[in-house]
Amino acid sequence: MDDILQRLRGLRPTMGGALIRIADFLLAEPAEAARLTITDLADRTGTSPGTVTRFCHTAGLSGFAALKVALAEQVGRSGTSRWSTDIGRQIDPGDDLDQVLKVIVAANTQALLGTADQLDLAVVDQVAGAVTDARAIHLFGVGTSAITADELRIRLQRIGFACWLWPEVHGALVAVALADERDLVIGISHSGQISETIEVLRTAAGRGAHTVAITNDPTSALAAEAELTLTTAQTGDEPADALADRHAQLLVLDVLYTRVAQLNHARTLAALETTAAAIDPRRVPKPKRRRTPPS
Repeated sequence: MDDILQRLRGLRPTMGGALIRIADFLLAEPAEAARLTITDLADRTGTSPGTVTRFCHTAGLSGFAALKVALAEQVGRSGTSRWSTDIGRQIDPGDDLDQVLKVIVAANTQALLGTADQLDLAVVDQVAGAVTDARAIHLFGVGTSAITADELRIRLQRIGFACWLWPEVHGALVAVALADERDLVIGISHSGQISETIEVLRTAAGRGAHTVAITNDPTSALAAEAELTLTTAQTGDEPADALADRHAQLLVLDVLYTRVAQLNHARTLAALETTAAAIDPRRVPKPKRRRTPPS
């Protein structure tokens, strides 16, 4: 069996929306996917067992059992294979730091430019308005998406918004179970297929709260649960490109935060001055430069 993940990366651009969701989940979580039943995989990707079977045939496999075997073999291969799937074929263990830097800068630049080109600024405006009007803002993400969400939490709290990040799903579900139409819930997931994030947005919507998804895939299960969706650009298939996903997310949040600050200029300025006054006494003064006596 050849590298199933490499095969899926090559086939992904030719697939439709439902098949892409399955491919993205397998590429992101091959070890977990290898343990799932066909029904579980369909549930996790917002598809059906019949669609999973069709996906297997599209991938040149006889069926779901063959897919599980291929994934198990892939996951069980050597550390070299794991390096290829997690770090990338563009970076070799023996590469010097100059080459590493060039690959990462190129991937980050492509992700940022691609995201800027396709970002729907009208939707950014709508989300900024929802942030402005919300009684409380709840943020949720898993893994690196949680780190991105926390960046937005810090910024919004700094300018006076009631904003919380929930680092685990139980706390998030309790919080959004008490939400209503006065509140805003933002779920962040690159793939849009993380079940916990989907569940949080679905629960929030059921309570009448406003919901926003930030994801790479506008056709994902997460986007389907949200009133508004902000998307990052499709990056390349290499894991080195995937390392840039968080930078694309941060670009979206930078634009959103700045727009919120613009819409609330007086409030933002007052909050920044107040919070700066609280923090400034803790800053260590810069040492004075010694003057060099003239020779």
